Formats: sequence, C-alpha cells, structure tokens
Amino acid sequence: MKRTALGVILASIVLFAWGFLYWGFGPYRTMIWKQSTDDVAVGKALLEYFPQNGTYFVPNFNQDPETAQTLYEAGPVAFVHMLSINGSSMANFPLMIKGFILNLVVIVLIAVLLRQVCSALPRYKDRVKFVALMGLTAAIFINCGDAVWWQIDWSWKLYQAFYSFSAFVVMGLILAKFIEPEIKQDSPS
Repeated sequence: MKRTALGVILASIVLFAWGFLYWGFGPYRTMIWKQSTDDVAVGKALLEYFPQNGTYFVPNFNQDPETAQTLYEAGPVAFVHMLSINGSSMANFPLMIKGFILNLVVIVLIAVLLRQVCSALPRYKDRVKFVALMGLTAAIFINCGDAVWWQIDWSWKLYQAFYSFSAFVVMGLILAKFIEPEIKQDSPS
C-alpha cells in the first residue's frame, strides 16, 4: 500500500507539472480561441445580460416553444459561461489548489481500478496501455460529446481531449511502475 501511495503522490506532482506546461505555454489562447472586437464593451454587455456566475444558453428555454424556436432560428445561438462577474486574478492560487486536488482524486480512483485488474495485466506496458485506453475513452466521450451535443468548437474540444488523453498516459506511465501484480510465493512442500 505504501508503494501505491508513493505512486499516487508522484503521479499527482508530475501531472500538475504537465498541466502547468500544457495550459501555461500552449497555443490555444491565440490559435484556437476567438477574440472579441472590444473586450471592454463585451464585458459591460455580459454583466448587463448575465448578472450571475453560471452557464447560460441563448435563447433560453424558459419561454413558450414557439418563441424559442423563432429566436433559435433567427440567431444568434450562444452558450455563455460567466466565470467571475467581479473579476479575478489571472494567477488564481485557490484554483490551482482545487486542480491539484481534482488530479489527486482521479489518480486515486485510477490506482484503485488498476489494483483491481493488475493481476490480469502482468507487464508494465499492458498496465500503461490499460490506463491510456481509459483516458482515450473518457477524452472521446466527454470532449467530443461536448462538440457534438453542445456544439462547442471542435478545435477547442480536441485540444482539451488531447490534454485529457495525455494526462492519462502520464498517470499510467507512473502508476504502472508502482502498482504491480503480487508475486505468489510457492508454499514449501
């Protein structure tokens, strides 16, 4: 169990560093995200029409179906996430702590699952492939699902999907070293 705990801690630290590099230096801000024509004016309009933190869908569905259909067809149709109506620091330390805790929880869950199937995966590379396949499955289902069902831009969701998959690969590479099948000793005759 100590070996598993050490693997979980190491994987949490390495994954946090990988996330820092991927999100801190990635091209998504300039190559994937679109830019508004006037951030100040858009900010004022957002506050006026979206007064609380939360997720909004425009046109909203809290009106009669005929009006909603007319507005939907006329456009624009938007999915708006209000993250901080009062502003926040770009270097959000509490968010980093929450992210680290999230990583830790996911890594613990993967470690539990890997321990459950470990005897069927005696080789290191098989355990890594198992965790990577979990990550690929989750990345496709969640991120591509967002692109399909919520029409979130494919380039953004594929960028997120690649990170999700790569995070599972990082976790698998580390956890598979620390979580191995138990070698059964032959009992003396």
